[in-house]
Amino acid sequence: MRLIPKIFSLIFIGLFLPVFAFAQTPSLPHQFFGTVKFTDGIAVPNGRTVEARINGSVAGSSVTAGGNYGYNPNLLFALDNEGANAGKTVEFYINGIKANETAVFVNGNSSQLNLTIPALLPTTPTPSPTPIADGSGGGSTSGGGGGGGGVTTPSTPTLPLSAAAQKVDANKDGRVDVLDFVSLMANWGKTEQSNIADFNGDGKVDVFDFVSLMANWTK
Repeated sequence: MRLIPKIFSLIFIGLFLPVFAFAQTPSLPHQFFGTVKFTDGIAVPNGRTVEARINGSVAGSSVTAGGNYGYNPNLLFALDNEGANAGKTVEFYINGIKANETAVFVNGNSSQLNLTIPALLPTTPTPSPTPIADGSGGGSTSGGGGGGGGVTTPSTPTLPLSAAAQKVDANKDGRVDVLDFVSLMANWGKTEQSNIADFNGDGKVDVFDFVSLMANWTK
């Protein structure tokens, strides 16, 4: 009869020893979940990719739904396959845009972390000077004889656009300004391929194209 307690003890050890060993494994992932909003409080649209990156490498990802990320079925687990992520900083990117918040990786943790990304507002561009004519005489504007014709204000030279700015220069006039903003608004919400206002090339004209436009606005 004394063998019975020993048998139960062996069964207990056999069943639960692997669980204890797994719980102490240093390569357990760190789960993250929470809301995803712009800094003005508006929720990020559905279907946007949320990436957890460690040292620039993607450790896990999720998809936004209802202003949230990391909830079932789109769970976000930052993995630690090499067992070397403990204590490292986790950065979060929403469709390539870096969130304001970061976290410290802890093996086996589950953390609620509400994320925010910048929401840039358009600024009113300064109007360009218009030509001024004095209306006196019929002389040329080059300053030759005749009583001084119309006077024009010289245009300010513009610097070549960067590669990123060229993508949001919808009308290809060498500037990222209110005309490109008008193109964005005229095509807002459209999903056809090769739309001139789809600046980030994801097949949608939405708030992410707006952010790209504002980030490259010509000073």
